[in-house]
Amino acid sequence: MENKIGGKGMIIVALIAALIVIFFAVEVLKNHKNRYRIGLFSGIMVLLFAIGGLVNQNQSPTKFSQVAVAKTIKKVTAKDKYQIAKKENVALVAKKKKLLKQERKLKRQKSSIVKQEAAAQANQAAAQTQDTQPTQSQSQSQSRGDMNTGDSKQIVGNVNSHIYHVPGQSGYNMNSKNAVYFNTEQDAINAGYRRAKR
Repeated sequence: MENKIGGKGMIIVALIAALIVIFFAVEVLKNHKNRYRIGLFSGIMVLLFAIGGLVNQNQSPTKFSQVAVAKTIKKVTAKDKYQIAKKENVALVAKKKKLLKQERKLKRQKSSIVKQEAAAQANQAAAQTQDTQPTQSQSQSQSRGDMNTGDSKQIVGNVNSHIYHVPGQSGYNMNSKNAVYFNTEQDAINAGYRRAKR
């Protein structure tokens, strides 16, 4: 009699555990929350222990109790691992897309900076070329003489050579530091200068 009552009690426990497992399974599918997974796992364990108790009470030992428990635990664990791995995969794919987007943005910025640097170098080279051109023209004018007395119509004498030049002669333009000015050719001759041949 006690065995029958005990057996009925185990059946009731198994039925209640089965209802709990169904309830938490539905909640896990709907909400995907860890607390429902814990309840589901606990319900499965109670159900398996109740079934194991029933099998032992009826003295019909089978491998079902141990093997079924192990398989069920493996299935639940594998499913949980799969869900976790799936979520991690989605997160990694999103992170990869974000990093690729940042990489493209950085490449565009680098290209823009390289272009700006090239333009700045070109501008600097052009500025240096412009700076050197006047210097070259100045040196050329110095070799020809930095003085243009064509408008003044004065007679210009060279201090070093004691030769004077009238407007239109080839040596008329000379460096100002070597120049001496005269109003007439007679003034230049009186100062000891002689007229240039050309």
